[in-house]
Amino acid sequence: MRLTEDARDLFLPAACASCRSAPAAGSGLCADCAADLLALRPLLASTALRTAPPVVAGGPYAGTLAEALNEYKERSRRELAPALGVLLARALAVVTEEVPGAVLVPVPPTRAARRARGFDHVAHACAGLGDLRPVLRARPRPDSVGLSPRQRAAHARASLHAVPRRLAALAALRRPAILVDDIVTTGATLGAAAAILRGAGVHVPAAIAVAAA
Repeated sequence: MRLTEDARDLFLPAACASCRSAPAAGSGLCADCAADLLALRPLLASTALRTAPPVVAGGPYAGTLAEALNEYKERSRRELAPALGVLLARALAVVTEEVPGAVLVPVPPTRAARRARGFDHVAHACAGLGDLRPVLRARPRPDSVGLSPRQRAAHARASLHAVPRRLAALAALRRPAILVDDIVTTGATLGAAAAILRGAGVHVPAAIAVAAA
């Protein structure tokens, strides 16, 4: 029961967010799981949609990374942000070699998701990595599990929209924008986000993500 888990966490040291069998250090991970994350290297993610920009991910959505990312998102383990941010930073380094001077545009959660977690998990993970421009907002949308790439794309287009004054300010900078997300699957969300920015004249050469499914 969640109530039992919450009560346990008040009195016992937090378990590692990945293996859950060893006490967590300040990073939210035990030493072995933290080493597993540090051993990951950026990879070029494949997407099902041509509208999505090229995506570099910090690692595959599997093993230690998948467990840690799920705990970060679903149980609001904010202490994991620096460890996940390292993976984003490595992915960003790959991209900025080709696109210097870019700003970062995080993919937003819906209001309900942000309220449940208590924070914007993508923006929190990439804080400090560069010039962050949160110009996008997300309306409620149904769960994408089981949907085709085309259906995912349609829901993403219906959900995402921009804050007009923020988008105008971003366009006025005349700097390229790199989208940031937590997990890339089909690329539907990134494709929809890129379309909004490109429609305002913002160049979107690439995206980065913590993990690639």
